[in-house]
Amino acid sequence: MYFKIKTTKIDYCVEEEDVCDAVANDASIEEDSEEYYNEIHRRIEEIKDSLPQELILEFECEPEDLDDLITDAISEETGWLVNYGEYTILKYRFI
Repeated sequence: MYFKIKTTKIDYCVEEEDVCDAVANDASIEEDSEEYYNEIHRRIEEIKDSLPQELILEFECEPEDLDDLITDAISEETGWLVNYGEYTILKYRFI
């Protein structure tokens, strides 16, 4: 089948380890302080906010494979793993 889908509400997998080196290299922030952890969480949210929520993707696949293909395509497009996301099927047809 052919599917054209629109993604929404994507929760990207951005973790502390993805930003902690940058924060640790900031000489103005004392490591292991409250400010340090606040900055880590701020940077995680900044990255998540910069990533797209809506993508239009097209697939030729079996319906049972669609979920995995969508998360793989989002990861390939953005460079980030996905924890969760929603999508709407805009168009489908048998091929």
